[in-house]
Amino acid sequence: MFVQEEEAVSDVTTLRAGIDLIDVEIRALIERRRELSAGVQRARLAAGGTRTDLSREGRIISSYADAYGRQGTAIAMALLETCRGTAAR
Repeated sequence: MFVQEEEAVSDVTTLRAGIDLIDVEIRALIERRRELSAGVQRARLAAGGTRTDLSREGRIISSYADAYGRQGTAIAMALLETCRGTAAR
């Protein structure tokens, strides 16, 4: 039984290491998205428009909700909030 427990711990450690790598990638992607969003916001403001496009944000929220349900809505809202307003930074 002890060998099985060691293997399980090893498997969990390996799986968690994979998750940690994915989290690093996700953070890098979010930072890239923030940069792109800031560029879009600057361009919209320079053209006399508004900083955000609510219809586009609605489509983004819908796509996350379609993929992940209620949690997808929360993910999309957090992502949009994180990227919103970066033009002033």
